[in-house]
Formats: sequence, C-alpha cells, structure tokens
Amino acid sequence: MINDAVPQKEARWVVLVEAETRPGYEENHRWQLVATHAVRDGGREAADKLARKLAMEYVPGEVTVEAGDTPARKVFRVNDGSWLVEGRGIDHKRTLCRVATTELVLK
Repeated sequence: MINDAVPQKEARWVVLVEAETRPGYEENHRWQLVATHAVRDGGREAADKLARKLAMEYVPGEVTVEAGDTPARKVFRVNDGSWLVEGRGIDHKRTLCRVATTELVLK
C-alpha cells in the first residue's frame, strides 16, 4: 500500500529538560525527563537559543518559592553545549536540572 499523504513537518531538533527526582538525597539520586520542546523552525540555532532561555528561566517543581518570587540559581554551560542549573528556593534545598539541545535521529 502506498501512503500518498503529505508528511507533517517533523521537528528534527528537540530541547529536553531533566530534573532530579529526589533532590538532596545523594544515595538515591535520579533524573527524570520533565519537559520536551520540539523546535519546528530555525534548526539547531533556534534550539540552542530555546535551551539557553529555559536554562535561565525554568523552575524545577521541587523548588519552593513565594508567589511572584524567583529562586536563587546558578547556571552552568557544560562542554557538550548542555546547561546545568542549580536552583534554591525558600527552604534553601539545592535542586538540579539539565537542559540539552538534542537531535531526533530515529522515531
């Protein structure tokens, strides 16, 4: 059977956000994929720009802040181009998240 439907434009570049599932518990430290952002236009450059924006603004669910406040944060650019973010809320607990530009190679 021939599929003659027009293929949808698929995103080749995707920004992934991972966050700690148990922040502060080093013996049971795990990561979980918490957000996926498909970048349909602009290619790698647009995906890198979105990753930087998310690294600067994303607040992990484990970080507690008062309404209208922003958490204290440190943002690190990693050698591979990804971002590591350390956030601290009103309880001063450290929570980490990673933001990475990725290329979808198989679906």
